[in-house]
Amino acid sequence: MAQYTNLSGPTVSVIIPAYNQGRYLGGAIESALSQTYRNYEILVIDDGSTDDTCAVADQFGGRLRYIRQDNQGLAAARNTGICNAAGQYIALLDSDDEWLPTYLDTMIDLAGVSPEAAVFYCRARCMDANGIELRQVLGSPIEPRQSIYQTLLRYDFLIPSTVFMLRSAAIEAGLFDPFLRSCEDWDLWLRLSPRHNFVGSRECLVRYRVHGNSLSADLHNMHGAAQMVIRKHFGDDDEQPQHWSMDKRRAYGGLYRYQALSAVLRKNDWNACTQHLLRAFEVDPTLTRDQDLFFDLAMGPQPLGYRLTELQLDLAANAAELFRTLRGVFETMTTPASNHLRRAAYGTAYLGLGLVAYNTGQPALCRRYLLRAVRYRPELSHNQLVMGDILKSFVAPRLMSRLKANKRSFGQL
Repeated sequence: MAQYTNLSGPTVSVIIPAYNQGRYLGGAIESALSQTYRNYEILVIDDGSTDDTCAVADQFGGRLRYIRQDNQGLAAARNTGICNAAGQYIALLDSDDEWLPTYLDTMIDLAGVSPEAAVFYCRARCMDANGIELRQVLGSPIEPRQSIYQTLLRYDFLIPSTVFMLRSAAIEAGLFDPFLRSCEDWDLWLRLSPRHNFVGSRECLVRYRVHGNSLSADLHNMHGAAQMVIRKHFGDDDEQPQHWSMDKRRAYGGLYRYQALSAVLRKNDWNACTQHLLRAFEVDPTLTRDQDLFFDLAMGPQPLGYRLTELQLDLAANAAELFRTLRGVFETMTTPASNHLRRAAYGTAYLGLGLVAYNTGQPALCRRYLLRAVRYRPELSHNQLVMGDILKSFVAPRLMSRLKANKRSFGQL
């Protein structure tokens, strides 16, 4: 691994904002101190905690810089860290998350290979409140550099604790918006991505903690903040999308897409999902073909950390709710193109269900759903991945039977 040395000070400043996370803060700090890359400093920004956050930070003595401020929110705490940082690069680490030991080394290597870029990122694996690793991995597959902004308009795929960026770029962009109490990271990425390259690693180098006390668990707050971000960048939704730019339509479609998905994931509220999905399709009809949207809807309210596994998944129940939702959407939508959009949405819904069935070991359901997807969207018959999954769904039951038979035979030896 490359070891870049800055003789005048650290190359990297690790920023750990903390608000009443004393229970987890020690683990975050330990993970930063365990990095194989060594030329860095750690700044813990205590945002007015009333728990033992200060005492936890004190245990590490001079191995970190501790800064306390009155409670101002996550954005302001990160800004305080960036403004007090000495490093050329900023590495964000939330106080309830942890890094694997090679995280900083990997990011420094990425920066060395792509010196023209300003933001670097990887993927994260979920863990529960007690630090037990879960199977779900977060973070989009690596996006082509030219499409980062368009992807971010539709959804925020970056986990803050995976992000490593040039300090100068963050300052030039205006830092995090302190008026946003959540989604402040999405806002900054939207300001950075039109001007700067983002470079990702496929490696999973961060442990993302899923627990009820995280900011992302507050659905009302997250919906309001997401709406503020889109309004800030594109103005109000005046209900005349036919006059909007394509970017504004994509951004508002992404907002309503997010609200539809989170209503199901966080609250199992398919009625609210129907209303948000209707508006999403009206604003951005291309969402009827958004495979990722329907893939997530197919998993329904399956908890974060367990998604895309067979655990706590009722695919049949999710399918019933999903098609009830789509019926509600298209009973309301009366545009001339609504029948065409309905077929596209139904086809993509069956595609999402089929892919979830395939990935959770249900070959018969996979085959049934994917064949229906092709019926609604005939162009999918030319998609090698879809047709490959259909073929494998025929082979899988036979293969599983053969493996079980071999296992029984082996046990008799």
